[in-house]
Amino acid sequence: MAQQIDLKFLRSCPGPESLPKDQLPEIAFAGRSNVGKSSLLNSLNGGRTVARTSSRPGCTQFLNLYSSGGRFYIVDLPGYGYAKAPEKLRRQWTGWIASYLEERVPLRGVILLVDARHPCLPNDVEMSDYLRNRGRPYVVALTKSDKLKRGKLAMAVRKASEMGPVIPVSSVSGLGLKELGRWLYEAVS
Repeated sequence: MAQQIDLKFLRSCPGPESLPKDQLPEIAFAGRSNVGKSSLLNSLNGGRTVARTSSRPGCTQFLNLYSSGGRFYIVDLPGYGYAKAPEKLRRQWTGWIASYLEERVPLRGVILLVDARHPCLPNDVEMSDYLRNRGRPYVVALTKSDKLKRGKLAMAVRKASEMGPVIPVSSVSGLGLKELGRWLYEAVS
């Protein structure tokens, strides 16, 4: 099992300007709507629910802020791609995400969540290119990896590695949680 991160939900922030000013290191969770960001946060928290999960895309509508014992923050960004939310709100999310990723000084890295069953979708490739072009450290967390047989997962990892370094993960089986936790701790150190 992964090293437990002990997360605590602090608040939902309507834009980057609402985030803390204390300069503690931050790790962003980015990914398409319904890729499993909340489930992965809960798994990294030792399986204890810290983030609400939903089968309905677009539930994360703000920058959700989590603290790890005052050592660092995790910022769960609204999902990109399909979401059941008004167009105006989705455009606002895009602005928040771009502003956060480009300007946030305490941001130490991004965990880019990508569905193992659909690696290299255009929005995911665009996000990985965006992060690479801005020099932001990131890792591709290939979620829902437990849903693929070994051979298909190996193909998905090879394909996703075109976007950057890959860690296959599963909130169900615990696959990759230890490695992802290690990457996270190294990024904030």
